[in-house]
Amino acid sequence: MILFGLGNPGLQYRSTRHNAGYVFLEQLAKLHRKRFSTKRGYKRARLYMAGKEIVLIKPQCWMNQSGDIVAGIIRDSDTDFLVIVDDINLPLGRIRLRSKGSDGGHNGLRSIIDELGHTNFPRLRLGVGRPDEDIVSYVLTSFTTAERTLLRQVIQKGIQGIEILLRENFQKAQNFINSIMIDDPGI
Repeated sequence: MILFGLGNPGLQYRSTRHNAGYVFLEQLAKLHRKRFSTKRGYKRARLYMAGKEIVLIKPQCWMNQSGDIVAGIIRDSDTDFLVIVDDINLPLGRIRLRSKGSDGGHNGLRSIIDELGHTNFPRLRLGVGRPDEDIVSYVLTSFTTAERTLLRQVIQKGIQGIEILLRENFQKAQNFINSIMIDDPGI
């Protein structure tokens, strides 16, 4: 299985809300003591979960160009894949697994849909909250320390959900993941 974590490359975007997909993969790689290697257009790490090989891919392009990398990689592979993205339509502390769907206004998902020509691919959406301000400015700002702590907790649960997906099936993983709601009154 290939896990694509979407984000924007560069240190200035490293801990921003829009890079929640990168953060998810980085936390998963760290848990398995794996490092990313640089390939042409993306960073990759390989690990095993539930006895299955998992390839982690962080496209190294702007979010709205992610479809080029995703489509290029999956055209050369017959393996299942999952796209992991931030979602302003979910509060921080929530996470959603869907088997298909629209782009929901997310430029990375829109790029993938445009390249693949369909919406029939699974995605894991990490809630980052809806802003009162301009959406673009909001997703390009960094998480606060308390928000990063909450995000790490959500990601830990999301990783458990992926293990359920690998060991059992999509429906059980979806039920587990979609029930996650971590609330921190300090935020």
